[in-house]
Amino acid sequence: MAARRQQQSQAQRAAGRAAVEVDEYSTNPTQAFTFYNINQGRFQPPHVHMVDPLPHDTPKPPGYTRFVCISDTHSRTDAIQMPYGDVFIHAGDFTELGLPSEVKKFNDWLVGTHHSYCLHKT
Repeated sequence: MAARRQQQSQAQRAAGRAAVEVDEYSTNPTQAFTFYNINQGRFQPPHVHMVDPLPHDTPKPPGYTRFVCISDTHSRTDAIQMPYGDVFIHAGDFTELGLPSEVKKFNDWLVGTHHSYCLHKT
C-alpha cells in the first residue's frame, strides 16, 4: 500500500500537482489537539525560525514585509499601540454589540492605521 501511494505521489508531482496527506487525527479533533499540543516541536518546519516579539516601535528592516495581526478588540481600540506594518490583519470580533456606531468607530480607527494593505475577517 505504501509503495502504491509513493508511486501516486511521484506521478502527481510529475504532473505538477501536489498530494495532500490526510492527517490521522482529522476525524477526532480532541485527540488531535492533545497530540499536537504535546508534540508541537515535532511539526515545526525546518525553514521557520521562531523569534522573540519586538517592541511595537521597532523599525522594519529593509527588504522585509511586516504583518500586524490582531483580533478581539471589541470596540476597545483606543489604547492599542499599533506598530507600523505593510499588511494589517484584523481577525474578527471588532465590536462589542455589533452596533452601527461601533462599526463606524472601528472604520475610523482602521483608516488611521496607515498600512499598505488591510484585511478584515467579519
